[in-house]
Amino acid sequence: MKLIIKEYLASLKERGELDAILPDLLSQLGLNVFSRPARGTRQNGVDVGAVGSLDGQPEKVYLFTIKPGDLTRASWNADGPQAVRPSLDEIQDAYIPNRLPSEHRDKDIVICVCCGGDIQEQVREQWEGYVSQRAAGKLSFQEWNGDRLAELIQSSFLREDLLPANSRSMLRKSLALLDEPEASHRQFVRLIASLSAIEGKSDADRLTALRQISLCLWILFAWARDNGNLESAYLSGEVALLHGWSIARMYPERSSKTERAVHAALVSVLSTYQLIATEYMTKNILPHVEKQHGLSSAVRASCGLDVNLKLFDVLGRMGTAGLWSYWSALQCDDEQAELRQRFLDVMRSYTMSIRQMIESNPALLLPIKDDQAIDISIALLLWSFCEDEEARGFIEWWLPEMLGRASFAYASHGLYPCTLDRYSDLLEHPKKGDEEYRRNVTQGSLLYPTISLYAALYDIDELFQAVSDLKKEHFQHCTFQFWFPDETSEVHIYKDSDGHGAVPTHVGVERTKGELIKEVLDECEQSAHFKKLSAVEQGMWPIVIVACRHYRLPVPLHLLESILKAKATPPPEQDGDGVPPARPSV
Repeated sequence: MKLIIKEYLASLKERGELDAILPDLLSQLGLNVFSRPARGTRQNGVDVGAVGSLDGQPEKVYLFTIKPGDLTRASWNADGPQAVRPSLDEIQDAYIPNRLPSEHRDKDIVICVCCGGDIQEQVREQWEGYVSQRAAGKLSFQEWNGDRLAELIQSSFLREDLLPANSRSMLRKSLALLDEPEASHRQFVRLIASLSAIEGKSDADRLTALRQISLCLWILFAWARDNGNLESAYLSGEVALLHGWSIARMYPERSSKTERAVHAALVSVLSTYQLIATEYMTKNILPHVEKQHGLSSAVRASCGLDVNLKLFDVLGRMGTAGLWSYWSALQCDDEQAELRQRFLDVMRSYTMSIRQMIESNPALLLPIKDDQAIDISIALLLWSFCEDEEARGFIEWWLPEMLGRASFAYASHGLYPCTLDRYSDLLEHPKKGDEEYRRNVTQGSLLYPTISLYAALYDIDELFQAVSDLKKEHFQHCTFQFWFPDETSEVHIYKDSDGHGAVPTHVGVERTKGELIKEVLDECEQSAHFKKLSAVEQGMWPIVIVACRHYRLPVPLHLLESILKAKATPPPEQDGDGVPPARPSV
């Protein structure tokens, strides 16, 4: 295990990776971290500062300068700002006299060079000579290399009583099986489930569990990145975030030290998940969305079913990433207008990439499973938050094309959307000429009422009428339905621990557009449990999207509520400048 951790540490970059792990490790060791890595501010050589006692010694101040990988001759005393020796000089000349908190100035100070790898032999003599010349009085130096960090991580995060031998075995198996993403992911899910089983545990145990989840996810990501296969890391990142939230939701406030530490640990898990998602999208998906059949051929499938399943899965992932960017933009205040615009630009790039991917891969014009409406809904939700006619034009093309193909496939006993879920059953779908089979595999639908709702929302009259006609002509036997969280959803949605939610049936696609929108709004108003979900109450609503995508739950229509209300309400007269009111946001 120590070798696994050391290899992981050696692969980490300095910014956003190694410096993200070190503060949690120091906190777990009992130190009080008073300075964390910051971007855009002068650090004076100090990446992380902490104070406390290690190994029973007197309380000391520990000032860390962090370098990724091995410490080489080039990184020891090069001309760049990241060289170690100039950083050590800055700490002594600038940070200690001017930046060190006054309450710590009477304590012994230890300057630590922290690297994920080792100090190479050609630098060893220079390092030791530097230390012998500068260490005096209350000032000393320490080397925190990959071996020491791995040992501390193993003893502090992965203690026997907190991560038993079988759990460590799960982590090893997950890393060993990265070339088989599904098997690797199954092992990691078992690991995360064991770590997040914190019923009856203390606050300290819960905090440690969150930090362990973060660390294990980092290790998996580092190995997956080096292995060139991020699939297991992506799926595991979703599970880690959801299980991490199941712990963090118990601490909604940030008034105490424990609550702030829990929040910081959750942010670490979220940051890792978002880093994995960004890496996956920018390297595996986005460069290929414009290539005709590019992503379809990349699936390397044995049959068309594999292409269909994978492309709709990627569609849901892209929509989720775009919604996180939109959420990030909403977190920016008026003083962060430039940052908000950057997040909105990223969101826009995802919407454009979704359009390009659909246009380049015709498989996305006809789902084979009805529950692929979940991925379609996530993409449509992202497009709904756009405020331009381009979004409307795309939806006006995509949804009618999809409905037309689905209608033709059903009428001709082709590959029409069905409620089957098992891969072996889908391989045999459809059974041509078997009318009873066709009725059985289309007894319920989320796809068609979703299309009808967006047709009503965007005033696509022909599409709305086409869904109504399809219902009357072919789907009298089929229950059109939506899904809403219920009183048990808060307990089960983050871990998928049991069935939950309510399903209003007989959605009124045969009524008028206004009546359908009113029906949905009435259900949203009567089903207030969505707004009581902790992720929604605490402003982290994209976590619900992640849960829906990962556990295959329909996207709650409450996320569209403000847009539907604006549609249901007669538009007010325009102001004198002729500018209509802006589209509401979540």
